[in-house]
Amino acid sequence: MLDYWHSVEFFNSYDLDDQLEQARGRRQNTICVRADATARESWEAAAGRAGALYLVPFDVSLATRLIEAHVTERSTARSAIERIRDEEMAPEGLTCFAKLVIGAGGRSSGDALSVSALPWALGRLRDGELSDLNAAAFDAHAATLKRDVDALLGGGTVVIDCDVLAAMAARLQTWAGLEPEDGLLAWMVVESSDRGRPTRKLRDTRAPGETVVPIAADEPAALPDADTDSDEDDTAAGLPILNSFYVRDLADARRLLRAPSPPRALLAYLATHDAAKTDLDAYPAGQRQIVEALRPTNGIAGRWPSPPKQVQSLMQQYSLNKMKTLGVGELLAVNGPPGTGKTTMLRDLIAHLVVARASVLAALPDWRAGLSGTIVEADVGTKTYRVPALAPALTGFEIVVASTNNGAVENLSLELPQRRHLDPDLRERLSYFGPVATKYAGSRAGKPWQLSEPVWGLVAAALGKRANGRRFSNVFSQYAATPADKPQDAILSSKDVDFPSWEAVGAMTYWRYRSQWRAGAVARVPFDVAQQNFLAAQRTFDAARRELERLDARLDAIEQAWPKVVACCADLAPFDRCMLTSQRETLDARIERLDRETLQFERQLGPSWLRWLSKWLRRDAYRGWRAATDAALLLRNVRDELREAEQIHAKYDVPLWNGADVARGAEVERASSQKHAFWQGAVINALRNELFVAAMALHEAFFLTVHAEQPAFDELVYALSNQLSRPPTRGANTLWQWFFMLTPVVSSTFASIRRQFAGVDAEGLGWLVIDEAGQAVPQAAVGALMRAQRIVVVGDPQQIPPVVTQSTQLLANLGEHWLGELRARYAVDRQSVQTLADRVCAFGVRHPTMPDRFIGVPLIIHRRCHDPMFDIANAIAYGGRMLHERKTRTTDVCLPAPHPALGASAWWDVRAVADAESKYVPEQGERVFDALVRLFVQSADTTDAMPDAFVITPFRQVKRGLVERLGDRDRWTRALAGTGKRVPSDLTDWIRKCVGTVHTFQGKESEIVFFVLGCDRRHEGAMNWASAEANLLNVAVTRAKSYLYVIGDATLWGDKAYFDVALNRLTRNAQHIERCAAAG
Repeated sequence: MLDYWHSVEFFNSYDLDDQLEQARGRRQNTICVRADATARESWEAAAGRAGALYLVPFDVSLATRLIEAHVTERSTARSAIERIRDEEMAPEGLTCFAKLVIGAGGRSSGDALSVSALPWALGRLRDGELSDLNAAAFDAHAATLKRDVDALLGGGTVVIDCDVLAAMAARLQTWAGLEPEDGLLAWMVVESSDRGRPTRKLRDTRAPGETVVPIAADEPAALPDADTDSDEDDTAAGLPILNSFYVRDLADARRLLRAPSPPRALLAYLATHDAAKTDLDAYPAGQRQIVEALRPTNGIAGRWPSPPKQVQSLMQQYSLNKMKTLGVGELLAVNGPPGTGKTTMLRDLIAHLVVARASVLAALPDWRAGLSGTIVEADVGTKTYRVPALAPALTGFEIVVASTNNGAVENLSLELPQRRHLDPDLRERLSYFGPVATKYAGSRAGKPWQLSEPVWGLVAAALGKRANGRRFSNVFSQYAATPADKPQDAILSSKDVDFPSWEAVGAMTYWRYRSQWRAGAVARVPFDVAQQNFLAAQRTFDAARRELERLDARLDAIEQAWPKVVACCADLAPFDRCMLTSQRETLDARIERLDRETLQFERQLGPSWLRWLSKWLRRDAYRGWRAATDAALLLRNVRDELREAEQIHAKYDVPLWNGADVARGAEVERASSQKHAFWQGAVINALRNELFVAAMALHEAFFLTVHAEQPAFDELVYALSNQLSRPPTRGANTLWQWFFMLTPVVSSTFASIRRQFAGVDAEGLGWLVIDEAGQAVPQAAVGALMRAQRIVVVGDPQQIPPVVTQSTQLLANLGEHWLGELRARYAVDRQSVQTLADRVCAFGVRHPTMPDRFIGVPLIIHRRCHDPMFDIANAIAYGGRMLHERKTRTTDVCLPAPHPALGASAWWDVRAVADAESKYVPEQGERVFDALVRLFVQSADTTDAMPDAFVITPFRQVKRGLVERLGDRDRWTRALAGTGKRVPSDLTDWIRKCVGTVHTFQGKESEIVFFVLGCDRRHEGAMNWASAEANLLNVAVTRAKSYLYVIGDATLWGDKAYFDVALNRLTRNAQHIERCAAAG
């Protein structure tokens, strides 16, 4: 399967249009050089300049045509749905053969060359050489290419002129065996001389060979090349590959899997057989599995310090308790539909791991025991750092959150330290390198530093893009307002840093914070004191947990004894854990009655010393007396157990499940049970909050104490800063272990994993959390999986599947060649990281629409969308499994008031003919335009900004029509005449972000969504493709938090699968609103 995925990766296309657009956004000059008589004149503007040269650009549709021509004669005919799918997913725009970074003076060398494997792969495909589609074959061809290009460039001595440019283009076309007819030699992005700000010269007061402290700035003083935020693979021994982030890791994985000790998590992920499943819906095994996992002894101690009254949902709690038990190489798949609390769950996992590592720190005899005693030499750039290694017991807690979506992982890391998520009672008390975290949170590359309020802790780093790494490395910088403040530092003037803004919210770099900590200007807690504080919080929590465990044991004992109680008291109800007080009162009454009966019998039997004779003389009375006394003793024992259980329960007020109902498989299905976690309440959660606060303080005390007591620790801090832009070639494990000791969570994209964690050993990272796994192609996670020990995969296969641009027939060809009968199991156009993880996870439930398949542990409680969006999604995609947080019965309705400008959510039935050669219906675009104008006019926003709304469509052609229609400023001017409103100031930016196809809105949400369907009777195939599965409609619907307006021809779409449900629910919704309005 790795060979198959490898071959697929070669057919990705590099998006040159995106690179050119980014460059223009940076106000860099872009120059097109055509392969005609204008070439020399065009090149004159670029000659001798530094920048990025994109060689042999061509329209990617050429690749689509060549592939189609090749595979059509070797494959079965595509279905109509597959044909539409290929049209909608096919890449568009310009791509290129190679990129060459040109330095100052217009020179370069073969070492600065990156190539796209697509042209080369097209040549192999044309020649039928599918077995050559692997990294070894590519590297062999690329090595020859690099040598030839380096010769053309004179090893960096030749100034590139038009002749050299043409020679390189010709050599590339020979290498690939492909000659595009676009007539383009190159596109050049000229590097700005100042990158938008002056380059500052800094005093270096260090000894020779010593590293200069990084400069406190939101951009580095100098940048290596024009494409500074690219995630291209530049860590490989061979030529960097432009069009795939995963080829090198796939090759490494192939090698590691053949080693004596292969990465266990990766091995599990690639299994050819499904794991033996425990169906959590099944009775009795699944129900009992949930009940056992939820016992207080199995719960996690750490808790994200939100208000104590906020509790997890039942399946969040179950998932977290199962994560606690994961061993090395094990994987847990969690199925998280939109709005079901995935982020909340991940916060608690982070808290659990922080507290677990703090328990290790607290057990150390002193801070020195936290070091292994080994000095590791770490090579970063041209510098070698001698750094102490952490004790092994403190490693394995590293947390990497990865996704294909850079925005999603960035948002998670940037949200974690926000104070608004904390218990208000802790907001002023919880601080973990708080001033440093505030500096980081307020930094934005190329923008003025600003932050409205401080954040609480340096708990997460959003890495991935190079710019993100530079941004985080700036927290290690030094600064001073004037030379007199810290004369040994590189000085930044006030024009470079807005010091008053920093001071207003207490922002500091790490070095200033450390200086303030040493001077006692900020709270300084010695390590041993922090240990005692944590141990005290741990003892308090452990005592509470032991009481809950005793409560659990008492309830089990009572439940086991209850049949005997019922035998004594025939009319007694079954035991109910949720009715402790009333049942204890009932037993009190029964005991009192039995005591009266006993007294009556004793009067009949005489003195106790004669009572033994009654066994023969008064048998009935004696038997009655023994039965009453035995029953009273049993009931007293059970009553005493109940009383103790009642007292513990009253102390902690935690929800309990009814054991009798659980035995019948009923309890965990009830909405009231799913909405809250058992064994959690405000009292125990407050103790868990305190434990987390103490854990963070202990981590800070350890790091700063080691730095204060080990002068050579400066070396480590310099290395931590520099490794974010220059991945270490040696000592990476040690450096990253220290980085995670300082910052527990790192988020990244799969595309950046190889570059970011270059040098990290297999299984060198403790935890990998994969977010939005349903949107990641299976091969994307391989590099992260082979570097991690324990895996949590969170996603939803009912959302948009991974975007795969290769054609259905090409993928079928490659799959058949490499996998044969196993093709479907690993097919990139049918599977995702989530579906593969679901298969190898031992726990889960049956797929809501395909009961022969399993999904992971389901999160059930939905908190985002009102009806009818929730109702539609739950019906079409989740088999009614989801429960709404605000509903107590499934028949309840959760509707917002009608929108003041647009009315209630509805299907706007717009019937008209689409444009020629397009699926766009102008009348539908006009309806959306009118609605947006009404929204904009009624908005109280004084900034002339567009409203919070998305315009989504299934089809690219409809998107293009909408962009043109909604972006027409003249129409806006006419529509706004007489309203006192000007054309929206952010119209262009809003259209770029808020108008698009469904695939581009995964993971986003808005108050209002317009879903524009397009199509007329000519487009039956397109409509069938859009309705072939629930995913597309499900994603569009669940982007809307409050209002959904579907715009399309109801006679065409209303009988399509899933869309018929939407039409029905939206119509019913409108009728319900009308009835409510009529009733007053």
